[in-house]
Amino acid sequence: MLWNNLELPDNPYYKDDAVVIYHGDCREILPQLEVETINTDPVWPNAPKDLKLIGANDPYVLFAQMCCAIPLTTKRLVVQLGCDSDPRFLLAIPSRFKFMRVCWLDYAKPNYKGRLLFTGDVAYAFGEWPKSKEGRHVIAGLCSSRTDKLFERHTGKNKHRHIDNEVILLHPSPRRLEHVRWLVHQFVDEQVVDPFLGSGTTLVAAKYLGLKGIGIEIEEKYCEIAAKRCSQMVMQL
Repeated sequence: MLWNNLELPDNPYYKDDAVVIYHGDCREILPQLEVETINTDPVWPNAPKDLKLIGANDPYVLFAQMCCAIPLTTKRLVVQLGCDSDPRFLLAIPSRFKFMRVCWLDYAKPNYKGRLLFTGDVAYAFGEWPKSKEGRHVIAGLCSSRTDKLFERHTGKNKHRHIDNEVILLHPSPRRLEHVRWLVHQFVDEQVVDPFLGSGTTLVAAKYLGLKGIGIEIEEKYCEIAAKRCSQMVMQL
């Protein structure tokens, strides 16, 4: 799938041969895109207010409005949430996306909040089954990360997080690249779109796998981080 075969909105924030980043509101940009698969980590229904994420004041409305903006031709939708996120958050997903399966994204190093032990995240997949190919003739449901060192949560003067040994990530809720790369491999045929791009992990995963990716991010400072990460790597062939 080449970009010259697609009609993309004008003035992307960043573009290379593999990925495109748009700075703006996904509810406005998403309907303008040709979308195969959406893989995203929206603002969670139980996101701490101190993260200061746009939309955290009402994640249910934000997610529902994003779902309404999904193009009718989109084949599948994969949503990553925390293990303590209420799955009824997903009721806004259009009924045309049939439920496929749940996937468990294990942490190498669990952490806790009160009495809750965080052992991993959860991804819910909806829509058409992806094409059968090497490494996914059957669709697995578990990704066990080997290390979480680069994604440890820190506070205070240690809040900087080093991603891919290259980029200092200043994002309050990063996803583990290993998890996202696994999800993209499992569910994406040729092209993935992330309406809540954040620091760009979905696009980094797409480039690793030799796929096309489009990301939309409403905060410019995170667009800058995502663009830097994408510009520092080469698409796999």
